[in-house]
Amino acid sequence: MSLQGRITPIVTQALPVRIPGISREAGLVILNLVIFAAIAIGKPQAFLSWVNFKAILSLMTYDLLLALGMTVVLIIRGLDLSIGASFALLTVVMALALQASVPAPAALLMGLAVAVGIGSLNGYLAVKFGILPFLVTLATMTLARGTATVMTSGQYVSFTGAPAWFVQFGRLEVPLWRTSERVYGLPLALLIVIFVTFGFAFLLRRWVPLRQFFFVGENREAALLSGLRVNLITISGYVICAAFVWLAAVFMIANARIGYANYGVGAEMRALAAAVVGGASMSGGAGSILGTTLGVLMIALIGNGFVLFNGDPSWQQAAIGIILIVAVGVDALRSYRGRG
Repeated sequence: MSLQGRITPIVTQALPVRIPGISREAGLVILNLVIFAAIAIGKPQAFLSWVNFKAILSLMTYDLLLALGMTVVLIIRGLDLSIGASFALLTVVMALALQASVPAPAALLMGLAVAVGIGSLNGYLAVKFGILPFLVTLATMTLARGTATVMTSGQYVSFTGAPAWFVQFGRLEVPLWRTSERVYGLPLALLIVIFVTFGFAFLLRRWVPLRQFFFVGENREAALLSGLRVNLITISGYVICAAFVWLAAVFMIANARIGYANYGVGAEMRALAAAVVGGASMSGGAGSILGTTLGVLMIALIGNGFVLFNGDPSWQQAAIGIILIVAVGVDALRSYRGRG
C-alpha cells in the first residue's frame, strides 16, 4: 500500500468529529451568528457600521496567523506557548534593523531567520531530548520576551527610514465598492492573510507532506514504523508555526511602524482557544483551518462586544479563559470516547 493510502484513513479519523446532524464548523457558524445578532441588537448603530466591521477584521489579521501556527503544532501533538513573545521579539528585531537603515528586504529576512531559529529550537528540544513541548515553549517564551525587553529597555522602537512601498503596503486598502459618499475597502494585509489561509487549508488537506502531520500526531509509533521521518516532520511543524508568527510581525510593523516588546501578550491563549474550539486536539492528530478561522472570528466578536458595551477588559480575558476551558474539556471527552 502507498504512503498516501496508509495516511488517508488516519487523516479521515483525525478530522474534527461531527455532532449528529451538524459539523463542528457549521456549529461554529451558528454560534458566531448568535453572537453577531446579540451584539447587533444591543448596539446596532455602533456595531453595524463599516468602520467597526473593518476594525474587527483588521485585528483578526494577526490573531488568525498566530492561530494557524498553533493549529499546526497541535496537529503534530505539540504546543507552542512562545508565539506571543516571539511575535514581539520579531517586531523588535525588524524595527531595529529598519531603524539602522538596513534595507527592508534584508530586515525582513533577518526577522525570518530569527523565526526559523526559534521554531527549530522548539522542535529540536522537544524531539531530541524528549522535553515536554509545554516546558520547551514556556522557556522560549520567557527567553524571547526577555530578549525583546533587553533590546529595547521596554520602549517602543520606531523607524523613519523604511522605503515608501513598505509603509504604504502596511496601510494600503483595496477598494471593494464605491458609493457617492465613500469608498468601502479592506486592508491589503487582511486580503493576503485570507489568501494564505485558504491556500494553507488546501495544502493541509491535499499535499501529502503536510498530511503526514496528522499521521504523526495521531500515532507517532505507527508513523515511525511506516518509515516517516517523524523528528523532521515535528521540527518542520514548529518552523511553519514560527513562519506564520513572522508574517504576522511583518504586517504589524508595516501597519503600526513600531516594534514593541509587549506586543502579543496573551496571544498564545487566544490562538490556543481558537484552534481547540475549531477542532484541533491537545492529544494530536486533528485540526481544521476553517474551524480555527471561525474560532478566531468568535473571539474577535466577543472582544468587540466587550468594547462596545464598555466591559471590563479583565472579564474579556476571563471569557477567553472560559472558552479555552470548555474547549479543552470537550476535547478531553472526545479523546476519552475515542479510546473507548
